[in-house]
Amino acid sequence: MTRTLTEEELITTVARLTSTRLSEYLAAEIVIPEQTNRGLVYHTLDVARLELACELHEQYDMEADALAMMISLIDQMHGLRAELREVLSAVEAQPDPVRQTLIEVIGAARFGPK
Repeated sequence: MTRTLTEEELITTVARLTSTRLSEYLAAEIVIPEQTNRGLVYHTLDVARLELACELHEQYDMEADALAMMISLIDQMHGLRAELREVLSAVEAQPDPVRQTLIEVIGAARFGPK
């Protein structure tokens, strides 16, 4: 079972997070808590996102909306990396002639024909 945190536990866990800052981040949808019978709860991923948001906020004086956009881009990058790993695994599973053809086709698409 995944451990969840209440707002109070979250603010204690994320050292730089305050109630006011959390409200700003919620409004910008940097995190979206889950509604449970215990009330709103946060997950481990939310902790990581909020730690990053707090760090960027303090280091670069970024506003919540800019942070939301930046974190969305980071999410997209992580998603693309996961998809690329899957493609690479699929290519690796192919017989050698198929792999060589794929390498040539991908190379031509990226760098132009030889």
